[in-house]
Amino acid sequence: MTSDGPDRAAATPAQRRRDRERAAARDTILAAAHDVARRDGWQAVTMRRLADEIDYSANFAYRYFTGRDDILLALVRDGFRRLHDAMAAAAAAPGDGTAHGDTAAVPAIRRAAHAYLDFALTEAELYQLMYGLDGVRVPAADAWDDGQAVGDLLGALLTAAGDTEPGPRVLRLWATAHGLVALRAVGRVVADGDGLHALLDDALTDGLARLRSDDAPPPPPTRGTPPP
Repeated sequence: MTSDGPDRAAATPAQRRRDRERAAARDTILAAAHDVARRDGWQAVTMRRLADEIDYSANFAYRYFTGRDDILLALVRDGFRRLHDAMAAAAAAPGDGTAHGDTAAVPAIRRAAHAYLDFALTEAELYQLMYGLDGVRVPAADAWDDGQAVGDLLGALLTAAGDTEPGPRVLRLWATAHGLVALRAVGRVVADGDGLHALLDDALTDGLARLRSDDAPPPPPTRGTPPP
């Protein structure tokens, strides 16, 4: 991604052309890595395999990435950004605020959570890389801020719905959605996409109902019973 600030505006036509060529080359390498993983898994992604895939010399990818791990990190960071954007777009979309008796702020949480699950199902290989589900791990610290942005988005939605301490509920909702995907990936849950969404929706109904009950004022004392 290039900047549109003063330095970018001052770039010569030749510099802008080189920037475009560099961005296009990086995109080609990243797309090739994703294609290899889709066919043969992330373990099969090597610099030599990528050179064969894009029909360039073995050193071509080293002009744009320091090595295989750098390519995987770029894919993971891009995956988290795309996941965040998909959830944000779903949360902002108009919806029915009366479903399940939810208040106006709660349906956005539901839509964001289902968008998370949709991303994990439609971008299965990328999601596996993001969370190390295919035996290849990118150090979590390297993409920490990108992953944290997803949690922060859900936390902000919960805060808008009245959760004064959203952290634990973010973890519970994330664990549910991620757990369904991980269990399906290893064959421990036999369900199609609709089935997983139904399971997630049940968990959301329970968790968000508890949110309302947590924030509800205590009932008045029964006649003759002193308040605590």
